[in-house]
Amino acid sequence: MWVGGQQQTPNPRAGFPCGARLDPSYFRVAEGSGGHLLLLAPEEIGDSAALLTAFGDHPQTIFRLAGSMNPGLHEFNVPIDSTVDSVLFSISVQCLQTADVVRPSGALAIGDDVTDLPNFRAQHMVIVRRPEPGVWTLRLAGSGISGLVVQARSGIGISRPEFTSAADTAFSAVPSAGIQNTLRLRMSGRASGLRVSLVSGQFMVLAELPLTAGETDGSYVSQFTPNTEAFRVLVTGNDAAGFAFQRMSAPLVNPKR
Repeated sequence: MWVGGQQQTPNPRAGFPCGARLDPSYFRVAEGSGGHLLLLAPEEIGDSAALLTAFGDHPQTIFRLAGSMNPGLHEFNVPIDSTVDSVLFSISVQCLQTADVVRPSGALAIGDDVTDLPNFRAQHMVIVRRPEPGVWTLRLAGSGISGLVVQARSGIGISRPEFTSAADTAFSAVPSAGIQNTLRLRMSGRASGLRVSLVSGQFMVLAELPLTAGETDGSYVSQFTPNTEAFRVLVTGNDAAGFAFQRMSAPLVNPKR
């Protein structure tokens, strides 16, 4: 079970970050900006360049979830489509116990096509080159403040969504709560059966939105009335080979009141 990260109160334990009381503003900034929650001990920061470089090399977000994880084993399924040339699985858990990436076949992601960066207490990253399409699984155990991210290098991508309302004169990165807004985004790559929805920071579906083609090639628009709950925009469909894909905006958007 996952709850909002700002509600998390870890039990004191020796060592960082498991025994630390994390500043909730760090969580909020990482989520709101689309940055990354890296739970690194001070002595690990010098070795973090490989993590940051890997994020930059995989610009499209496929899956993102953050919050407070209750103890126990958790599994998360992630569709990887045939256009993905390289995929990054990032697991950050304050009190991390185990973390595995599982292929669609059920086998663990190990081998010559895998780069494994496990040498951190609370952070585990796996990069798979030319992954087979299908449903991959993140399997992990631990507790505390947590963030899971799957990013890809792919021919299918979405732009950062933009919003405007009748009271606004231009599109911006934040919608207005309580009134009808127009959402606009752009897509690259060949895809069909497009659907768009709003999901929470814990990847719970908040609303399904109608989607229509925009005025320019690859652009799409939708009308909706947001409340004050923060959300991400999720786009799903099928690639040209018929495999399911999903892409989402990384920043957690807080509508303005």
